[in-house]
Amino acid sequence: MLGSCRSVQVFARTSMAMPDLKQRLERYEWDRMNLADMSGKTVLVTGGNSGIGFAMCLALAKQGAKVVLAARNSKKGKEAEQMINDSLGTDNVEMMELDLAKFDKVRSFVKEFREKHDKLHVLVNNAGVHVPGGDAPETSGEHTSEGFEITLATNYFGPMLMTHLLLDTLKDSAPSRIVNQGSPIEQLSGGVYWDDLKGEHKHKSDMQVYGTSKLYNIMVAKALNEKLKGSGVEVFSAHPGISDTPLFDKTDKSKPMGGFTSAMNVLVGQPAERGASPLLYAAASKDVEGKGGAFIGGPVGALAPFANLDQFKDRETFTEEAKHLEDCLRLYDETLKILEPYMKSA
Repeated sequence: MLGSCRSVQVFARTSMAMPDLKQRLERYEWDRMNLADMSGKTVLVTGGNSGIGFAMCLALAKQGAKVVLAARNSKKGKEAEQMINDSLGTDNVEMMELDLAKFDKVRSFVKEFREKHDKLHVLVNNAGVHVPGGDAPETSGEHTSEGFEITLATNYFGPMLMTHLLLDTLKDSAPSRIVNQGSPIEQLSGGVYWDDLKGEHKHKSDMQVYGTSKLYNIMVAKALNEKLKGSGVEVFSAHPGISDTPLFDKTDKSKPMGGFTSAMNVLVGQPAERGASPLLYAAASKDVEGKGGAFIGGPVGALAPFANLDQFKDRETFTEEAKHLEDCLRLYDETLKILEPYMKSA
């Protein structure tokens, strides 16, 4: 019975609500964001076929941007592309297939992107997995063929590889922005695992690994922003608070924290559009110009249960290492060393 109820909720969230997308736009806090006109701008959003990513594509297309909606599932990606374009009466959204856990696919994606687009003004690293289970593709193996733990590969290393392969395009398009999705769950990471950054010794994807991937996203955003000072590229991290999205449909609910967070998102999660607001703010608001390195979202740490409130603030992280630029820069440098073999020209 519970499974049937959950199926109905998922159907309602992903199908019945989709056609009237203009109504869903009202869930954004437009009056608080001071968004720029994005006409003539090219934006790339990963994981754009559902949840936070879909909401970002919808909002940025509404602002006039040419949006590349990157999705692992091309069928679902094309459906999302058509829904947004039909609803807004534009052809602003274009789908491209991308699997961030497969580094050869990342390189192929970047090559194709460059062939189609000579500019990139905003990159939103949104795609991710959360304690994968059930029929999720990630359960076919806990590590990628390159030896990376699957959650770390999808949420962190794949996006880092793609970001660096696109850096020249972002610099040539300046002023431009990069936005990494973080999470208050960074507080469950236990800090940086300096002796096992790839997660080779992790046997299962769990909440600690998920929190670690989000911590790394926050830290490298600060580090990369420091490295890019003077280039016209600013880097932010932002978190969506507690948001009810399809991400949790593939969460392994047999694991206590996986089941708990999935239930919390169904019971008290805000709509994906409101959850996407901090990321949209970081990507397109005029208010954050010159504030690169900020971690934007609702309260974190001990106040994480209130993470859906006051979502447009620059927050301190809960994890100590993320507060220190030297640790952020060290993580950035160590990550590039690990990714160097995969940095072949795309």
